[in-house]
Amino acid sequence: MAGMSAPRPVPATRLTVTSVRPARPADLPLLQPIEAAADRRFAAFFDLADWPAPPTGQERAAEPGFLLVVGQPVVGFAHVLELGPDSDPHLHLHLHLQKVSVHPDAARHGLGTMLLLGALGEALDRGHDQISLMTFADQPWNAPWYARYGFTELDAHGSTGVSERTLSSVLAPLRRTERRLELDRLGRRVAMVRPLADQPIPIPAVSVIPLRMGPAGLEVFVQHRAATMDFVPGAVVFPGGRVDPGDNAAGARLALPPDLVQTHAWRWRHTAQAGPDGLTGTWARTLLATGLRELAEETGACVAPDRLVPWDNWVTPIGYRKRFDVSFYVLPVEQDTLSHTTTEATRSEWLPLDDLVERAEARELALVAPTRTIVDELQALGSLEAALELQPTIRPVRHDVTPLRPRGVSRGRVGP
Repeated sequence: MAGMSAPRPVPATRLTVTSVRPARPADLPLLQPIEAAADRRFAAFFDLADWPAPPTGQERAAEPGFLLVVGQPVVGFAHVLELGPDSDPHLHLHLHLQKVSVHPDAARHGLGTMLLLGALGEALDRGHDQISLMTFADQPWNAPWYARYGFTELDAHGSTGVSERTLSSVLAPLRRTERRLELDRLGRRVAMVRPLADQPIPIPAVSVIPLRMGPAGLEVFVQHRAATMDFVPGAVVFPGGRVDPGDNAAGARLALPPDLVQTHAWRWRHTAQAGPDGLTGTWARTLLATGLRELAEETGACVAPDRLVPWDNWVTPIGYRKRFDVSFYVLPVEQDTLSHTTTEATRSEWLPLDDLVERAEARELALVAPTRTIVDELQALGSLEAALELQPTIRPVRHDVTPLRPRGVSRGRVGP
């Protein structure tokens, strides 16, 4: 049909890992084989002749709690149980990390950490201030690994802050099950607990995604962060940085049409930094000023504010020493004026999305979860035109947990 873009060929390579996501029914049959394969690592320590078969994914999904998965198709999962008190109805529900499992073929790529931090964050966002688990004390990928992420062994006196009453009432049924399965004969079992808090406070930041159509399809301007950086060193990222104290005043001075301010304020309305007065446009102006400044500092480009298109919002998971609340813009580029002008990266370049994905899959380039998810969504959209037409509903992605994309479009009013 005249005026319509030609169908885009399906890319030869898609990212097999983007972010952690809630499990879907189609994922459930894959969970038991993943766990069975992962359990074979214990053969170096135990006789697995009587090792019990793992629960099926459907059995796990039927229990109170939640399931998170990673991979397309799934290569790992985290299962969190919602436990009620064994005998005291006055005790609150408690969350228990029942399992984190990654297929051995996908091991040693940080997927277990992604699942663990996603589970901690989801538990926090459900209103819980602690989470427990039970594991083998001496296997390196069990208790010692969890200890690196803030879990401490729970002793009989509740020295970690969990009372003996909670231990006996909530964890006792799990201990009985473990004794029935004779897990103790395979090695010392310990209960561990970790407090949950939304700390440290995320630092507001902005990132800009420059896009253009090239001979090989949609291209993106990326920067290769220096290995000396204290946050995601060596990763491939988009230009950007934190909101500076002067950006609020700079945003107030921007000459912007009222409808642009209203539209941007509406697009950012769900984000935490927008605050209760988000629709006044103050924060939208600050974000624009930050994006313009960061572009100038890191790429040498000076662009008009109305070229920045609100796109996404990601908050670094708990468990990191430094966290950011990053608002992403898309910048459509027709005439290239971008260059490498930052000391935070070793180089900057335009890359076709398909090439970026292929190199990431080959482990030549390191991408963090927000970049992976954004790249995957843009690759699925296939063109600059399709990306600009989407105008997705922007909701904060916390703890790198988000459903598969592309997202749904914004609906309803576009201004106050």
